[in-house]
Amino acid sequence: MSTLASTVRTSLISNLESGASQHMRRWSIKNLVEINEVSSTNAKTLLREVQFRLALQYGQLKNLSESLSEALGGNSIGQSNPSQSNYKKSRVIRACNFPVSMSIKEYSMRLEAAKLEGQKSLKSFKDLIHLHENTYDLAYQLVEGEGKAIFDNFSKPKQSYVSDIFDQIMARHGTSVETMADAVISVRIAQEIMDLRNDVLSERSVESFLRSRLIIQLLCDHYVALNKGKSTGAVSIGSDIVDVVDDAVTEAKHVCDANMGVAPEVVIQPNESISGDFVPPPIIRSWLHHAIVEVSKNAMTSTIERWNEQNSMRKDSLPQEIIVKMAVENKNLTIRVIDKGTGLNKEKSEKAFRFADSTSQKRWNRLEEQQSYAAVRPPLGSLGVGLPLSRMMMRVFGGDLGLINNIDSGQGCTATLKISYDDMFQAEN
Repeated sequence: MSTLASTVRTSLISNLESGASQHMRRWSIKNLVEINEVSSTNAKTLLREVQFRLALQYGQLKNLSESLSEALGGNSIGQSNPSQSNYKKSRVIRACNFPVSMSIKEYSMRLEAAKLEGQKSLKSFKDLIHLHENTYDLAYQLVEGEGKAIFDNFSKPKQSYVSDIFDQIMARHGTSVETMADAVISVRIAQEIMDLRNDVLSERSVESFLRSRLIIQLLCDHYVALNKGKSTGAVSIGSDIVDVVDDAVTEAKHVCDANMGVAPEVVIQPNESISGDFVPPPIIRSWLHHAIVEVSKNAMTSTIERWNEQNSMRKDSLPQEIIVKMAVENKNLTIRVIDKGTGLNKEKSEKAFRFADSTSQKRWNRLEEQQSYAAVRPPLGSLGVGLPLSRMMMRVFGGDLGLINNIDSGQGCTATLKISYDDMFQAEN
């Protein structure tokens, strides 16, 4: 049950109904860099943008919840009483094709399993809806509510307080990708069992939610970084790209070694364009780091899998090394992670960039790891969010991430990351 004050709920619904997406800016790297100081105007601009996006995501989640609930034949979250709805739904009687090869008992069990998965996904949506209500409230209190007086005489303590609010919004949304992945997985299981409509939870709607989440996190991070004294905020200009790659590869090696007991060596090979007068493109360092870690983990897993396939009597002492090539090509900085692993079969190709569709055999469980009283190891693969989210990060400001088999050598594959030099490329809302 929501505990939002009526004034906050009115603001939330008003932003939603007035078309929050029409009021949102389409951000570019250049736009972000232009917000280069901590001021009351800049703080309110970023908070208002976050507010719009939270309202939009709230509406998307409500629609997804209602669509799923209708497909399952029940009431949506928060609408157990039909009179609460501001519109009438016609009652639909659906015919059910009973599979002839299945007993009534088995069929009933399958339906129960599907309903259970449906309820799991509705619970995930309920959690996300409440999260967006609560974080909208945080922004509302500063922009429209009792806290708006804080922007008068915007002193250092007040600036830090606003930074803490941005930090809280980021922290509270820290697990929202995992929660959405849980919902998507449960919906797919229910769809498979009950033959539900394919449009109940479309990939496009999930992608829109995730992209909006990325922008929210970026805007929050931008103000927090400004408050810490970084004049370009969340944007890194003039970064040592080789250092960025090396940091990410080192992290991936630690994760691989912790999970598989060994990690392939990685050789970084910048070409002649990454030397001398080389000027790197502006980057969101945390995003590029994340993407390189993810493709490196995949390359390492694939490489070790091929190494383990070798005959024990003729097995190489170590897995094949992974090559990371860097170059400036066609107004992009290109980073290629090349492995000699098992490559991409049809199943892996189809699942690589599909959100919450992992090829991992065992799903990572944070609680199981913590019960060992050891440090929690980041998973090599589990929910199927690493690559899809990485490609989304690369695409926000005009870059890309692709994955293909190595045709020339006949083994392994190449992940190609492209970072655009165009700092005026506008992100899609």
